[in-house]
Amino acid sequence: MMHLASARVGSAVIAILGVFALGACSSDPPGPTAAQAEATLKADIDWLVKSTHAKDVKVTDEGGRDIPCGEGKAKRTYGVAGVDTSSVDEPVIIFNMLTGGLGRRGYKVVSVDWEKPSNESVKDRSRVRITVDSLRKKHFELFGETQCLRASL
Repeated sequence: MMHLASARVGSAVIAILGVFALGACSSDPPGPTAAQAEATLKADIDWLVKSTHAKDVKVTDEGGRDIPCGEGKAKRTYGVAGVDTSSVDEPVIIFNMLTGGLGRRGYKVVSVDWEKPSNESVKDRSRVRITVDSLRKKHFELFGETQCLRASL
């Protein structure tokens, strides 16, 4: 009787391990759709503009549409431009303020061009990228795009 009980326990353990093994072979969760990632992108850019000394902010790219990028996937974009109203005239100041704000939202800088100044920051889990440009005194541009993701439903 004891032998039969341990055989059943052993079979149950093997079955459970088999289920875990099959689960390990499955792909990662699908992640956000392009539209879901765009919602994060817009929310982060809009929050950033509201938290700085900005005026005359204009949407330069409304987004809202899937841009095909192969294999049934799409990306989405969103951009704004505006004027900095802080008392400092250096383009690098607004650039640093915007970049710091993105850091508070979970973005990491992946590339910087101090000549312009310009940089690209990514937010991995949301699968979005935002470029910050401050090409002229008192002016800034924010442009974002999602990775190629499942097209929106």
